[in-house]
Amino acid sequence: MFVDRESETRALRTLLRSRTPQLIRLFGRRRVGKTELLRRLTRSEGGLFFTADDADRRRQLASMADQLARQRRVLRRPYRDWDAFLDHLEEVRPRVVVWDEFQRVLASDPQAVTRLQARWDAKWRLDGPHMILSGSSVGMMERLAESSRGPLYGRLTGSLHLQPFDYPAVRLLYPAATEEERIRRYAVFGGTPFYHVLSRGRSLEAAVRRAFLDATAPLAEEPQDLLRREMRVSARAHSILYEIGQGTHLLSELENHVGVAKGGLAPYLEVLRHGLDLVEEESPVCGVRRPARYIFRDPFFEFYYRFIFSRRAELELGRADAVWKQIDAELDSHVGRVFERVVRHTLRAANGDSVAGRRIDGLEIGRWWNRAGAEIDVVVRGAKEVWAGEVKWSRRPLEFADVQGLLTRLPLLERTAHLPVRAFVVTRSGLTRNAREELERADGFSIDFADLSALLDRHAT
Repeated sequence: MFVDRESETRALRTLLRSRTPQLIRLFGRRRVGKTELLRRLTRSEGGLFFTADDADRRRQLASMADQLARQRRVLRRPYRDWDAFLDHLEEVRPRVVVWDEFQRVLASDPQAVTRLQARWDAKWRLDGPHMILSGSSVGMMERLAESSRGPLYGRLTGSLHLQPFDYPAVRLLYPAATEEERIRRYAVFGGTPFYHVLSRGRSLEAAVRRAFLDATAPLAEEPQDLLRREMRVSARAHSILYEIGQGTHLLSELENHVGVAKGGLAPYLEVLRHGLDLVEEESPVCGVRRPARYIFRDPFFEFYYRFIFSRRAELELGRADAVWKQIDAELDSHVGRVFERVVRHTLRAANGDSVAGRRIDGLEIGRWWNRAGAEIDVVVRGAKEVWAGEVKWSRRPLEFADVQGLLTRLPLLERTAHLPVRAFVVTRSGLTRNAREELERADGFSIDFADLSALLDRHAT
């Protein structure tokens, strides 16, 4: 089931409708949907689609010959080198050429991109096909045009970093599910379309067992596979990811827990952030610089490193039932953290709309914290005021003490935002009467599941 990607498709089509040949780079982590997006685009635009083999130069050229002959229904022509392949492309004159998994070409034969660069400079930039180079090694694809050392530096006419789905797109994969069930699926399988193939049509327990716990579970080693492709030694990277999954986010705390000196994690975090697209740096909203936090880009990895990574030995011993029991007991705690992300995604998607009778006017939407440890789950900084939100996934109604706790943190945020701050709460199970009255006395407001669903339905991508 192909959903979303409308904005990315529109952006690519706009480039491909240009009369001037376009050289476009598309990159993103493995399985985020690059290939499906490009196959659909190639069919609609009328072009050639090549997939590079994970092989040596000779085998790659043979594969290019096979693919071109099959797609154009012509006799297969062997290529002695990359120039011969590019010569043949000139003869068949496709309007669009997509080269998927291009990082495999870069890894096995850098001469290929050198020859492509020469052909582009000499002919194709003025009279050639539109070219899309796509790859899942984020770091390698970024380096294509990085500074003057990149072989395509100054030549790209477009670049698109394909990210995992946010929650508003993931929920479209489960049209018959309740909002609560959709959020649970997002909390486990994240924003990677391929992972949801293992989830749709199954109960959540059956999906988790099939994806992670069974003897043949396809995602049981997924993060390890990703790290092996980019890093020679990945043990320390796994330690970093495990600690983030356990709730350690500040750099100083990560260094302490992993057991390295100050600055010792920098090269690993660089790869995890820019090479693999797994981790991002998060800063508090409202313009105050604080020590950044390192968080997962996608809830899938948070789930994996919280529940699966340290229990692999149990799974190898066939103790899947025991592992599921542990997951089931702690799952609501994990989903609660992801629910905060869902609320932020929803408010971003619905920016400019209204909720609970108030217009969402977000110049900045995120989290807030200070050095003393005070935190606010969701902050919406507008032009005239700031919203500060408490998010609760609990099955218990929000209580008076929870509202009071939020209200005591508002002056701290007001001092950094230099704007009036209004409190709001987002709950799964409503508020007690005392809590609601306290919130209303402070001129605050509440958002419930029905409000969230209505916003998301109106802004379905």
